[in-house]
Amino acid sequence: MKTRLVLIIAAMLCSATALAERAPNSEPEAAIEYLLARVASSELEFVRNGKTHSPTEAVKHMRRKYEYYEDRIDTAEDFIALAATKSMISGKQYTIRNHSGVQPAAQWLKSVLAEYRASQSGAGAPAE
Repeated sequence: MKTRLVLIIAAMLCSATALAERAPNSEPEAAIEYLLARVASSELEFVRNGKTHSPTEAVKHMRRKYEYYEDRIDTAEDFIALAATKSMISGKQYTIRNHSGVQPAAQWLKSVLAEYRASQSGAGAPAE
């Protein structure tokens, strides 16, 4: 009985530690969720391997890749590099298309991340 209790407590502590390592309110997790929310609310077209995708489709794809690479993603920059900007199969960079033209998805996401961090440090609100 005592051994079972110790095992249960150990399992609970391991679970709590794992949750604390990637708490939803941690900077990387909050920044990643912000990036995904900005993608979802954008009017951008996402081009992946030559095919155009809606913001909703882009977010779904990025979340799948995020789950796949989760153990390798420690920062928002890791998320951008591994889950949001290029095909790991074809090696092709993702691009975004808007009223201003076409640009690499990495460039757009990094600028959104910079805006997010500036807004978190009190340096100003994110610009659209």
